[in-house]
Amino acid sequence: MSVFSKLFNGSENPNLNALLANKNFKRFISNAEDISIGFSEINIFKLENIKKEQIGYSLTKNWKSLIGKNNGDWKKNWIVIATDDMADPIFVDIEKPNLPVYTAEHGIGEWEEINIAISIENFSQILHDLKKLSIERENPNKIEKNPISVMELESFLSKTKNDNNGMNIEYWEIFLEND
Repeated sequence: MSVFSKLFNGSENPNLNALLANKNFKRFISNAEDISIGFSEINIFKLENIKKEQIGYSLTKNWKSLIGKNNGDWKKNWIVIATDDMADPIFVDIEKPNLPVYTAEHGIGEWEEINIAISIENFSQILHDLKKLSIERENPNKIEKNPISVMELESFLSKTKNDNNGMNIEYWEIFLEND
């Protein structure tokens, strides 16, 4: 039985325990740390808060489903694992075994997913690389005194693109713009 079918069992509300049984996801969520570089942030949800953090995406405050089947609707197979500094969700697609990671802009009336890592493992590596870049650049004052060099930026973007099979890395370019 796939992770996806275990998660839903005919229900619109996910059984997050099945997701937590995925060893790659469990490793990620146990080890991931929030990232802050200048004005940009990624805030990873704590394991015990994953279900509550689905509110506003797949669930209402009253635990009613917001999942739809039309283009632009929140999909049944998307589980939010983090948010960025713009409060946009960062989520995995549990229908795919490698758990690719996406984001989507909130507040525009529909969800249009943007792939930001081809797997949860690659997302973990991106966060690790960002953590190294963030040293002495954790806030706007520090990054102003110690900006990311062109060489560091190009190296990060090139590695991220190569590690993710040539994926469009525009999200990461924007994430690292600290103007």
